[in-house]
Amino acid sequence: MKISICIPQYNRINYLLKSLAIIEKQSYADIEIVISDDCSTDNTAEEIGKLSQHYKYPIVFDRNEKNMGYDRNYRKCIEMASGEYSFVIGNDDSVYGDDSIEFLVDFLQKNNYPDIGYCNMMEERTGGTLIKRALGTMVLGSGSSVALKHYSCFSFVGGLMYKRTTFLKHNTAKYDGSIFAQMYLGVFMIASGETLFCIERPLVLKDILLDGVFRNSYRDRIAKKWKDYKVVDGGIPSVANVLINALRDAGVLTQKHIYSIFKRIYLITFPHWILDYKENNALPEAVGLIVGLNPLKNKNYGLLHVGNKILIYFFYMYSSVSALLIPVFVFKKFKQQLYSFFKR
Repeated sequence: MKISICIPQYNRINYLLKSLAIIEKQSYADIEIVISDDCSTDNTAEEIGKLSQHYKYPIVFDRNEKNMGYDRNYRKCIEMASGEYSFVIGNDDSVYGDDSIEFLVDFLQKNNYPDIGYCNMMEERTGGTLIKRALGTMVLGSGSSVALKHYSCFSFVGGLMYKRTTFLKHNTAKYDGSIFAQMYLGVFMIASGETLFCIERPLVLKDILLDGVFRNSYRDRIAKKWKDYKVVDGGIPSVANVLINALRDAGVLTQKHIYSIFKRIYLITFPHWILDYKENNALPEAVGLIVGLNPLKNKNYGLLHVGNKILIYFFYMYSSVSALLIPVFVFKKFKQQLYSFFKR
């Protein structure tokens, strides 16, 4: 079985080169590296051209003539693949563990070749923190309830896996520009009857360091001083939009689903980001998020019945006040336990 390691690339070639050096240590033989370069302004094409001449695995590389944006480039790197399964990582991620692809292939063969999956990640920038989005190694099933329970696991591209035939069957440009194409595709596939799986073992090395230095992140852009205050939404309305549309396009959307999406956003996602901003000494950003995520500003809020609108607005107010009052040390101590609780 061939596994395609698919990488949507844009600049940061030095991170990609380190990632590829790590991948080269894999014990599994039948691997191809697939790189879609979104018109990088650095020397990506030249460096990959040189590396291809002596790299352990075949490299499939293509450079877009113009910048097509994250969503399209993400889908394109999977479209370029020829393996039975695609294993997607970011260009500042890599594969964790020298036998990880071998482990993945063994799981797929023993579990009747499920369609789409995700795995846990080991974060290098924090010295080896386990990012635990999978609570076991198993086949999770299919359907709208499974899709909504696990949609947050598609927030990060690192470690998302697709059976090639399944991906091509459902692949669409409909939500390019949402910045959450992978979330839309995941929910749409699962709600349409494709089988989801997860792997508890960390197969991805997330946020690799280069010379001991972590790349720039959202933490460098959030407002930490009141003079930098602005109203923000963190892309969360886009999450609600792609989830609702994925279920609608799968033909299964109900009022219960819409309410469930809003409830989870305002009781879990929303307060999480307020607390995260507080943890990073960015109270102005947290307040900007509270203002920006007033449900009355969300176009999909109008899809809710009157009673559900009242409940969601209550959740918004409750989460806003609670997250502002909860001490950061409490959040840091219990956030992983809370995450595991809500995933069960």
